[in-house]
Amino acid sequence: MGLMTTTIYFDGREYCDDRLFVLELARVTTRSTTRADAPTERWAVITRRNVPGFPPLCSDDFESREKAIEYLNGVAPQTPRITLGGRSPNPVPSLSEFKAWLAASGLDSPA
Repeated sequence: MGLMTTTIYFDGREYCDDRLFVLELARVTTRSTTRADAPTERWAVITRRNVPGFPPLCSDDFESREKAIEYLNGVAPQTPRITLGGRSPNPVPSLSEFKAWLAASGLDSPA
């Protein structure tokens, strides 16, 4: 998720670092509330608000780990940042540039 290095206040909330959101790759079980189908195992990328407790905001699920990682790697560099006024970087950095920014900031890298 990221190291709790510095607390940042933005828009009335306490954030764990410069990112407004963090992404989590997870194996999930989905169940239908309207059908009696058996539960399905899938991979998900869970978007969490980067505040204490990391509450989930949304989840995108995929049939394979590879597809989930491909999605995560495409979306992660677009993560809005507090230092950018809550906006995404423009231009959006490449995945390697994003990972270098995370490392320079002392933060964990996505998958």
